[in-house]
Amino acid sequence: MLMTAKQQDELIRHLTAASVYFCCLIAFYIDIGQDMGAKYFMPILIPIILGLVLTEWATKVRIFSMAALPNLFTGLAWAMTFPLLYSWTFTTGWYPSKICFDFVVGTAGFILLMCLESVLVRLGHVKITSFLMALLNFACLAIPFVQWVYYCLFWHCLSPASLMALYLTNYRESIDFIQSNLGLLPTLAILAGFALFIWLCYRQHLKFARFTQAEDNEASQFGVLALLVAVTLWAQSFYLPQTSWAELWNDVTTYVSQTQEYSSGHDERYDSLMIDANAALAAKAPGTVIVIIGESASRNYMKAYTPEFPFENTPWFSEKMANEEPGFLKFNNAYACWSQTVPVLQRALTEQSQYNGKEFFESASILDVAKKAGYETWWFSNQGRYGQYDSAITLVAKTADHASWTDDSYNFTDKYDEALLPYLTQIDPSKNNFIVLHIMGSHIYYNNRYPAAFDKFKTEEGETTMLSAPSYANSILYTDYVVSQIFDYAQKHLNLQAMVYFSDHGENLQISHNPDVFTFDMVRIPFWMYLSPAYQEAMPGHTQALYDHRNQYFTNDMLYDTICGLLNAPSSRYSPEQDFASYTYSFSRNDLTTMLGQHKLTEDADGGPEEATE
Repeated sequence: MLMTAKQQDELIRHLTAASVYFCCLIAFYIDIGQDMGAKYFMPILIPIILGLVLTEWATKVRIFSMAALPNLFTGLAWAMTFPLLYSWTFTTGWYPSKICFDFVVGTAGFILLMCLESVLVRLGHVKITSFLMALLNFACLAIPFVQWVYYCLFWHCLSPASLMALYLTNYRESIDFIQSNLGLLPTLAILAGFALFIWLCYRQHLKFARFTQAEDNEASQFGVLALLVAVTLWAQSFYLPQTSWAELWNDVTTYVSQTQEYSSGHDERYDSLMIDANAALAAKAPGTVIVIIGESASRNYMKAYTPEFPFENTPWFSEKMANEEPGFLKFNNAYACWSQTVPVLQRALTEQSQYNGKEFFESASILDVAKKAGYETWWFSNQGRYGQYDSAITLVAKTADHASWTDDSYNFTDKYDEALLPYLTQIDPSKNNFIVLHIMGSHIYYNNRYPAAFDKFKTEEGETTMLSAPSYANSILYTDYVVSQIFDYAQKHLNLQAMVYFSDHGENLQISHNPDVFTFDMVRIPFWMYLSPAYQEAMPGHTQALYDHRNQYFTNDMLYDTICGLLNAPSSRYSPEQDFASYTYSFSRNDLTTMLGQHKLTEDADGGPEEATE
């Protein structure tokens, strides 16, 4: 059947619009320096052009009209967001095939929304359909929106590490973030903006309905719409899992599923851990060993480590060092292996490290070692069991004989760290006890981490107390106090033999500790120990090695082996070369890395001298 002149004109308009859409997106990719390449876009040329032409014909709505704008905007957001933000973040080229996937997913999403709306409008209930489509546009834009917000905050596209942090964030942290960064009025303005966006989309969808209802409906149009819906749904199911966003999400969910294996294999790993309890510290110097895990403490901003820091925020520990208090050892060149809590502690607390290739879910922990060495194990935390699933930290904590959280939920605690002190009264001083205390320390936002009595250093007028250097110094001052109280109680009442304090990671006072904008102050951490006279007498070799290592370089993913050495509890799950408490320790600054191998410690221009201490 021959086409009429009107039909020919319509076909030309449809082909022109589809071609403009295709060519403009290809030009966009080339313009941002991410050339898709002919071998990627030529195979999808005809399917996409044909899909767009059929969409205009079947819906009776131009793809570049105001009526189609909400759906077009949604599709383009998926097609353009990640390639654009990636190109702005990195100077290296991106895989062209990934752009092709984003292109197909965004375009298929646009066609799907157009066809779905056209079908619903033809079924009636125009206002309800228009409102539902506006909400669908808003929901579909959630992921591109998150990517843009993250980029505007950190000038970096989302990475697996940052997505992991978002994944493990609970609503209390989110509220804290919004209150601290936005405030009430900006938050209300954003919510009003969302409402305005939905209303504008609703108005355009009403126009869409008028265009569709103005034309006679043919059975062939319904058939084409049904075919396009089926094809675009297939395209989404096939291509969406291959996009970069989906790969990021897959990395996170794979990690979560693997960490859950930790519990299922724990008993077998524990049984395989062979330790001579008769030779361990618990037998030779009975008493209590305490490990305190700090939070976001950087030695750059601690007076005891950095004398030029303007705030006297470590009075207790500085006094110990100034008086050369017997048994106190300050290690001057300790670094975190990463700049976020969970990746660090899953390594610090277990066999896994940057240097041995072991997996978390196959590793023994310091709690396992302590149990086999003759200790009753305790875990007290002022950090909530946050996240959709138990984090690696919580999985380890649950293997203790006794585990308690000040806020025993999946919320982010708002209690101060001294809330941990009463838990120490539960412990029987006549037993051998191994205690892990996980504090909130200097977790952002700093002004929330200390009571009013420790608001010693005042923030200048016009500067936010949430993120200022004085507020951070106050949080360190409070940590110094809490640690002193733990030490005093344990020394008087728990027969303290050894205490270890280290921070999970450091902090940059301008950008916190986001790995996507890494600086070395995010990984320069405090690390010190106390060894009692009884410990020093029972373990003279370990004592001398630790004294000699005070200026040696160390990363906290080797803490597991160091605790094994400290407890004199070697096993087949122990790497002596990673034991800082032994002369078998074989690492130097030239060998060590941070950020899971991405940076060598030799890159840190502010690193101190490495030499054995006389």
